[in-house]
Amino acid sequence: MGELRRMEELRTEFDQRGVKVITVSVDLPEVIAEKRHLHGLQATMLSDQQLAVTDAFGLRNQGVHSAPGSEPAKALPVPATLLIDREGTVLWRDLSEDYQRRSDPSVVLAAMQAHFESVTD
Repeated sequence: MGELRRMEELRTEFDQRGVKVITVSVDLPEVIAEKRHLHGLQATMLSDQQLAVTDAFGLRNQGVHSAPGSEPAKALPVPATLLIDREGTVLWRDLSEDYQRRSDPSVVLAAMQAHFESVTD
């Protein structure tokens, strides 16, 4: 939740570049809907219980942090932030082996500045 709140700090930068934020998690859709208001992020939030999106981007966590027995998903993704263009090409990604570390907004901003022009310039 903290990461999502911090990403909302970049709302103006997202809007200037026409960037759409999409989150993907193994949470059930009802859990996503229930907790959506806690972070304020304006994003499309997707449930990936079957890990289809996770596997399509090669982000299944193969390490020790597999899903606990109480988790409905069979595994967990590697924490990642990706910038993807309109054609679906991954332009940049920030991966973490530590499930508690997420991309800092300043790192995401620098990547956006490098890969996406501001549409208001």
